[in-house]
Amino acid sequence: MRIKLELKNEGRGNIGKDYRNYFLSFLKTVFTKGNAFDQLYSTKKTKPFVFSFWLGKDFEVKEKIKIGERLSMLFSTGDSFVLTSFYNGVLSIKKQHIEIPFGDSNLKIERITLLPLKRITASKVLCKTVGISVLTNPDASAKDFKKWYIIPTDDLDIFNKALKIRTNQRYRYINGKTKNFDIKLKPLSENEFHIFKSLYKQTSLNSSINETVVKHYGGYLRGFRGVFFLEGDPEILQFVYDYGLGVRTGQGFGMIDIIG
Repeated sequence: MRIKLELKNEGRGNIGKDYRNYFLSFLKTVFTKGNAFDQLYSTKKTKPFVFSFWLGKDFEVKEKIKIGERLSMLFSTGDSFVLTSFYNGVLSIKKQHIEIPFGDSNLKIERITLLPLKRITASKVLCKTVGISVLTNPDASAKDFKKWYIIPTDDLDIFNKALKIRTNQRYRYINGKTKNFDIKLKPLSENEFHIFKSLYKQTSLNSSINETVVKHYGGYLRGFRGVFFLEGDPEILQFVYDYGLGVRTGQGFGMIDIIG
């Protein structure tokens, strides 16, 4: 279940490259108005949602990021209570004409759209990241940046082992059930990727998997963008679609779209 927000930049200002805290602050305001703040933020626990954002077609990255005039945010969850709370919260903000602080600018909600429900019934789906996905390796030290943050092009077998562990952990935390799903990511072959780019006119990707390092809360995270196959039971694929791929989904990482 997904909701799209269309936002207008009232000031056309600048933001620093470590800007995700603005969206996290916005979410806390939304869930306060939607009467779900205590349930979601009273403890440090896995958040039952994922979100992503688009800074506008005319944004520019220099020393700071100049954001565009029109921005958007996607919010996804498989929990009807969380979805209702988010919707009620953003509707309240829109009706009260509350502006959202965002760097040197303020954002205003212009439109709220509930997107069509997507049900996954296949055991293999073609996916594309919406933003950046991040995965940590439970067998590595958090002090080892390159091994702790693992991407598919490092070592696919190790990546998929970590993906299975982290996904089943999050499934247990969010759904309160212990299962042991198999799940695997498979990058596209060179030929498959060229076909994909031709069909979907994707110009922002150079290969199936693209490494990305971003600033986050004063530090750095290593993640990836790209297009790939996910294989597994439809239930766990639906879970990943609803709640995000990898870790830190409640901080704006890990949203994917199913394109085939």
